[in-house]
Amino acid sequence: MKGVIFTELVRFMEKVQSPEFADQVITGAALPNEGAFTSIGNYPSEYALAMVGQASEQSGIEAAELCRLFGKYLYNRFTILYPHIMESYKTAEDLLTHVGSHIHTEVCVLYPDAQPPQVSADVENGTTRVRYESHRPMAAIAHGLVEGCMSHYDDQRTLEWDCAEDGKSATFTIKG
Repeated sequence: MKGVIFTELVRFMEKVQSPEFADQVITGAALPNEGAFTSIGNYPSEYALAMVGQASEQSGIEAAELCRLFGKYLYNRFTILYPHIMESYKTAEDLLTHVGSHIHTEVCVLYPDAQPPQVSADVENGTTRVRYESHRPMAAIAHGLVEGCMSHYDDQRTLEWDCAEDGKSATFTIKG
């Protein structure tokens, strides 16, 4: 998993809770690298899962909810970190229908060893369906990313999601 996700996860914990909280989470997760992440590094997704588990245990907030909140935060960070990609879209629907065909292609150009999730979307009769599939159980982060995207573009339609029990796939339905 790309290091930028880890560095942003630590930043999220520091911002929402405190730097001390982030340190406690990293210590409690007992990571082999002791939480030393770089944005261009690659790390096992199990490290992120261990950190989320610790954050959940220490905060009392469900892990899936923490992931959703992190996804919303991450979307906003992506608008800052990757403006050349994000600014090319004028609506949430436009961006969401191009995640798989454009954005993840750009991710692979920036990070040739990246293994982004498979994302596809279609629009029919005013309803947008986004399908997410990954080898990692992080669909709740995708949920937050979709929410963040809709908020960014002030898209007032309703969002429903159906997530697989293992958290590796989900379908997001946006209608209104």
